[in-house]
Amino acid sequence: MKRLFLFFLFLCLGSALCAQSTNLDSIFEPKLRGEIYQVQKAVKGNQFYSNEWITSNIRMSSGEMVFNKQLKYSILLDEIIWLKPNGFEQVKLEKHFIDQVYFKNYKGKDVCFKRILAKLPLMLDSAEFFVEVLVEKSASLYVYRTARIEGTVNNVNGIDSYMDKIVPDPNYIVVLPDSQRIVLKKISKRSLINSLPEKYSNAVKEIVQQNHLPVHTESDLTKLVGFIL
Repeated sequence: MKRLFLFFLFLCLGSALCAQSTNLDSIFEPKLRGEIYQVQKAVKGNQFYSNEWITSNIRMSSGEMVFNKQLKYSILLDEIIWLKPNGFEQVKLEKHFIDQVYFKNYKGKDVCFKRILAKLPLMLDSAEFFVEVLVEKSASLYVYRTARIEGTVNNVNGIDSYMDKIVPDPNYIVVLPDSQRIVLKKISKRSLINSLPEKYSNAVKEIVQQNHLPVHTESDLTKLVGFIL
């Protein structure tokens, strides 16, 4: 009888330890912090990098990881939006707690956004913002997918209605091997070569001309930075 009692006691202790381990895993996952987010509805155009929620991982500024959260990136606000597990409450996450966000399997590939400190044209001082990583090698290419709002007029059945329209306004940031940065608002061979320091511009100009490489699109610029610089 005593042996039977000890057997059941060990079983209970084992079950309790297993349950405790499961609870500890959830307790020690880094907590996401932010404020309730309301979608702006009186604007026309895409407010987000993706209109669909994407399963994503987050690297916190502490180095800890948070896995499999439903996230969006707002190009209008430069903020990461989290859809809570209840399926209807949305939270704008605190930017300074986030180092990188990994959107998994977006259009067949993983996409990384990282928080950087930089000064862009028309900025009075350096600021923190999220950029999409396009290339990270000896030279790197990032894109700050910001947007501006412009007024627009829609005519429906002879009646004009006024509405704000979201217009994408990306900034392309090239970080050279010696850590110099250039910013491009327009992708073209001329704007790239004119923006580069002389020791880079002459080499890039020669390679582009010899290989008849186009420099018109984001994809063109990504290939150029990735394989030439």
